[in-house]
Amino acid sequence: MSERTKKVASLVRQTVAAELSLVPEAARLTVTTVDVSPDLRTCTVWIGVLAPPGDDARAEQLFKVALGARDQLQKAVARQLTTKFIPRVRLARDTGGEYAAEINQLISGL
Repeated sequence: MSERTKKVASLVRQTVAAELSLVPEAARLTVTTVDVSPDLRTCTVWIGVLAPPGDDARAEQLFKVALGARDQLQKAVARQLTTKFIPRVRLARDTGGEYAAEINQLISGL
C-alpha cells in the first residue's frame, strides 16, 4: 500500500467514524479498518458491531443502521477529500470481534 493510499484510508476512517458518531442509533458501531483500492476509486469500510454475544438479530439490525447512513457517509468523505477521485464507500461487517468473544467464551468454559 502506498503512502498516498494509507493517508486516504486514514482520512476516510476518521471521517466515517466521526459521521457515525452523529447517528444516534449507531453508538454501538465502530470502524475497524478501511481498505482503499490503489486507484482510489473504491474503499471498503469495515464496521464492527458491539452487540450482546449470541444476539445475531440485534447485530444485523445495528449494521443496517450503518447501511442506512451510507449516503451520509459518502457525502462526508467527499467533503473531506481533495483528490481527483472520491472513493466510492462500500460498507462491510467485521465479525472479528464477535469471533474473538466466542473463542474467549469457549476457553473460559474449559
